[in-house]
Amino acid sequence: MDDFDENPVVLRGNLPLRPAPWPEDESVMTAVMADNWTLLRALLLMDDKAGGGEEEGKEAMGGLETKVDLLLLLVSAGLKGLEPAPPVYPCVLGGQYIRWCCNDPAPFPAVGERCCLALFLRPRIAMPLILPGVMQAGTPGQGGIWCQLHFHLDRHVQESLDRLIFRHHRREVARSRQRTDPVG
Repeated sequence: MDDFDENPVVLRGNLPLRPAPWPEDESVMTAVMADNWTLLRALLLMDDKAGGGEEEGKEAMGGLETKVDLLLLLVSAGLKGLEPAPPVYPCVLGGQYIRWCCNDPAPFPAVGERCCLALFLRPRIAMPLILPGVMQAGTPGQGGIWCQLHFHLDRHVQESLDRLIFRHHRREVARSRQRTDPVG
């Protein structure tokens, strides 16, 4: 087991993933991070359970604004043209990295190169999370080569991604307990 497998708080799944262009300048990177933050906030809202109360009413209004922002982003992405769905890979997403298993790492950048990956956390939502980072050395493993990217996100995106991963992990633990608890 390597350092990446030692962190139990990860999101594991078969997810669409493809290389994406590196932003040309800082303003484009800022826009990418803003889009990432909108996407993650919307995904977190979709995971929230509906509730009542005045404070939750304010949160609901903020949630509506986030959903409208996401809708506008999706429409604009759709206007840019439809791209074929990227290949699906077994992925492990941690707070600072993503690992994925593939038979041929050639479509992905070389070790040490700056790059972005487009990760589709919800394949039905055609907007990817863009992960900028540096490619790390891959390791042979069961099923192929485990490629990895150590990414660099702004503070808001990082916090939202950490929350999303933690929620997913918490649900997985609860499901695991339900499967092993005969009383239910």
